[in-house]
Amino acid sequence: SSRRVEPPSSGLALLCLEAMGKKGKEAPPPEPVEDPIEEEEREAAPPLPPEAASKILQDLGWEVFVMPATRRRYFYSKTRREARVSPPYHAVLGLEETDFRTLTKDAMWKAFYIQRSRYKLREANGALSEELQNPEDQVDWNLVMEAFHILSDQEARAEYEERNLAPHAQLQLVGLRVMHEARVREEELRMKEAEQKAAAEAEAAS
Repeated sequence: SSRRVEPPSSGLALLCLEAMGKKGKEAPPPEPVEDPIEEEEREAAPPLPPEAASKILQDLGWEVFVMPATRRRYFYSKTRREARVSPPYHAVLGLEETDFRTLTKDAMWKAFYIQRSRYKLREANGALSEELQNPEDQVDWNLVMEAFHILSDQEARAEYEERNLAPHAQLQLVGLRVMHEARVREEELRMKEAEQKAAAEAEAAS
């Protein structure tokens, strides 16, 4: 007999598939879903991507996390109480995100040149070289290049805006924020209980 393949049951996986959506098509906002934290997930937490060490993102108040079920990266800002599936590319280049619909190529190129001048060494003739001033800035420079490539490509930029900045995307990403904040609360509670248990055992042994 043929083996029956069950559909994915993870609320997070379903949420993320809906949040990604097909390019150019709006999906109805899903209900916020909280994915339960399993012990296996705690024991085998997926590694963070390199951009988790980005000083740019840290200065902007964004942190990088990985979805346990899909291993996809996502971004969360505690000050903004906002979650996204992509970095804040406009802010990475020093651009105003509120102007994303009217951003011109000229403004983007000027912003990119400022960032390039900030990170790259200058030759004796004043030209910018391909070498970084500080090799430790490689993660940040890679993020700058990622932002530039996405925003300078018309198709990639449209997809980025559809998934992160458009009004319907903001509604869809509420579920991702709810999931993240629930996981943080659960982890904080687990750590607190572990500390209390350790303190009680130490007191009993003394």
